[in-house]
Amino acid sequence: MKVVYVFDASTKVFVETKIVDEEYQLQSNETLVAPISEDGTGLYDPVWNGTTWSSLTKEEWLAKQSANDGPDFISGPTEAEQLQAQQVVMIANLTKQVQDLQGAVKTLVLQNAVANKEEK
Repeated sequence: MKVVYVFDASTKVFVETKIVDEEYQLQSNETLVAPISEDGTGLYDPVWNGTTWSSLTKEEWLAKQSANDGPDFISGPTEAEQLQAQQVVMIANLTKQVQDLQGAVKTLVLQNAVANKEEK
């Protein structure tokens, strides 16, 4: 299983995350790169630029929300948005851990094969 990050084909804005089989072929509006910052935190309105995700600053995002929502504006993302962002980060971290473990297993298999060959 792997995590695929979907973005709008025209605006390149992040749309959703989905989990697919390893054999899954990416569509033109999908990537395996997680929309998170280098420190592992979520991004504000992430946009795909072809190789990485870009983000608004917190201040830009707040100003955009204020302009869109008018006087009923509630500061910050909703609880559901916070949970979704946390899940995206957790999935990205777990995917990285799985990849690291798969690499370690490959290394151990090769070491074991070399050791067995030397014994014969």
